[in-house]
Amino acid sequence: MKKLFGVVALAGSILATGCQHNPGTDDNGTPAPLPQTNATTNPAAPGPEATNTAETTTPPAPTTEETTQTPPPPKPATSFPMGIVIPGKKGFCKSPYAEYAEPVDVRGYPPGTQVRCPYTNKIFIVPPT
Repeated sequence: MKKLFGVVALAGSILATGCQHNPGTDDNGTPAPLPQTNATTNPAAPGPEATNTAETTTPPAPTTEETTQTPPPPKPATSFPMGIVIPGKKGFCKSPYAEYAEPVDVRGYPPGTQVRCPYTNKIFIVPPT
């Protein structure tokens, strides 16, 4: 019974005095991170009323010429086989994946366009006719 009274007395004293939290640390006792400082300001320089740091830290606004130019998209790393030209049948070619299947209708696609073989679902390039 004496031990139980000691625990209750300890809990009561913690409640009476409050939590002893050090303001410079987090809950685990680790020091809190320092506040962010502006790297362009000089600690030996006079106060903020003497210098205007807003002008020195603001990057210049991009011009319209810089914002309209975008780099071209990257070229695909893989190359696809060319379709097989069928002499006398303009707008049709054979798939390089299914040479013995029916001709593939590529009318309306310019040469060099990637199309999907209807028989194998693989991509090939429309040949120049």
